[in-house]
Amino acid sequence: MFFEISEKEQKNFTKNYHLKDGIFLNLDSGWNVFNIGEKKLYFKGYISEKQPFETIINDIIKDPTPRFKGNFFLIICSDKKITLTNDKNRGTPVYYCKDSKVITNLSTKEGIWANNFCELDYDFNITIKKFNPYNIIDKELSYEQSIEKIYNIIANEFDIFLTKNKSPIKIFLSGGIDTLTLYSFLKKFTKNFELVDYEYKKWTHFYKHNWHEHIKKYWAYNQIHTWGEEPTTLITGACGDEYMLRGPATIKYLIDYYDIDFISLLKKNKDCYHYDYFMKEKNIDIFKQEKKVFAHKKDMIFYILNILINDHQHWHLDNTTCFTPFKNIELPNIVMNLEKDILIEQMLDAKINKDLILKNNPDDLRLLSKYKNKF
Repeated sequence: MFFEISEKEQKNFTKNYHLKDGIFLNLDSGWNVFNIGEKKLYFKGYISEKQPFETIINDIIKDPTPRFKGNFFLIICSDKKITLTNDKNRGTPVYYCKDSKVITNLSTKEGIWANNFCELDYDFNITIKKFNPYNIIDKELSYEQSIEKIYNIIANEFDIFLTKNKSPIKIFLSGGIDTLTLYSFLKKFTKNFELVDYEYKKWTHFYKHNWHEHIKKYWAYNQIHTWGEEPTTLITGACGDEYMLRGPATIKYLIDYYDIDFISLLKKNKDCYHYDYFMKEKNIDIFKQEKKVFAHKKDMIFYILNILINDHQHWHLDNTTCFTPFKNIELPNIVMNLEKDILIEQMLDAKINKDLILKNNPDDLRLLSKYKNKF
């Protein structure tokens, strides 16, 4: 899902399209290109909605404000302007530089926050438009209600995606709780997938021309398989730690709000799932940072959600589509409304994930590694 709009035809990209007036759109492979009326559209990814693809695209043309679930990017080109839009919580960063007339997600420039989308004309005048990517829930939920909601959200993602997907499905069990959770869901819906037991990266034109200078700088791409030009779906646990509130950066603000001595808790729970990872110096330093004060719980929820929508991890590369069910901003909002003791169990030992797996197949928990985050 890599792109660049600029005044140059960039040879490090697979596809180059002259849009108008010396403005080019450069893309990696795997984009769908089609016309609707007088508009030309460039689409990549998937939409997690039951409506037909054509219906959703026509709705987006009428109003490009991000509001649909999934993991996609859409570039709409008309005679007067270019509109860049995406799913409700964008899966890729977007950078721009007015002086050099470049807007891209390949190299780091000035970022456009994920609660914004943008339009530009062919003189490269950029208009950034703000929207609200989430509705904050500030109401304590019972654990039973929460598990049911989370289970149904993930199951619904699988149901819709597998109904529409036409590519071979692959999943790599890293030993971590997030891919294992998704594996337990996948088996509920289909047996038609490959359990990957190898590392694989296909050196396509785009990959080999951008790996060293650009792609490898995004940490998630050092931990991903890609099958190049062969259409493939890779199910990944991307965003799992963060959106399920087990990431150090977001835990920091939960423990601030609830006044939890998290380091002491860790020392008392040396057998918990995340103990070795959390005890790394870089993470201990995060937990020791100056306490942030929130006047209300709603303020804390808003602060964390805003961090999460800007935490981009896996977006699609060439013809490898990353299916990322945890990249759903509703999930952390539900988790943050659990009672304090349950939150602590989730942070320390992935209680929610384990209970989701138990609902699908208790035997899958034997595949969980205690060492994934140790080294």
